[in-house]
Amino acid sequence: MIDVLAIPDAVGSWDWDISRNRIYTDDVVANLFGVDLREAAAGVSIERFVAGIHRDDRQWVSAYIRRTVETSGVLVAEYRTCPRKGKVRWVLARGRFYHDDAGRPLRSHGIIVDITDRKDDSSRFAAEPVNQADHPLERAADQCMALRETLAEAKQPFLMKLADMVLLELGRELSKLLAKARRQRLS
Repeated sequence: MIDVLAIPDAVGSWDWDISRNRIYTDDVVANLFGVDLREAAAGVSIERFVAGIHRDDRQWVSAYIRRTVETSGVLVAEYRTCPRKGKVRWVLARGRFYHDDAGRPLRSHGIIVDITDRKDDSSRFAAEPVNQADHPLERAADQCMALRETLAEAKQPFLMKLADMVLLELGRELSKLLAKARRQRLS
């Protein structure tokens, strides 16, 4: 088995059935959060993944997830995970939340990018979803995630890797945009 934590900028995906509280992930996301690979593929509760978030980030990330679940929209955040004892990884999470006609949360899906090797400071952030869907890179990320899901259903691993490469680059560009916006707010 390949150690996905040794691959710089690894990209993983997740799908959360909110009403049943079951998150289904690939190997990359499972490894980044210290969740058993078979359990992650079969679906585990959000609490299992939250337990893999660094203790100093866990509370604010959990609050941000709850807020985004209720308000719908896009989740974008950088934070740390602890997949193995003593190991810390930096991730960029990006996902979209969907609600039914009555406003009840249904599901969410997204990507996690391991940014440990290019993280140059210790800042963490969560971006509030204000018109993010209007940005061309956000729309491209949504379309690429949909493409990745279709390719997974079609059992096309090579094409999925190509979609992962595009998602990785989109994640990098979105991270740069958010970092720039954060620097502008601080200055």
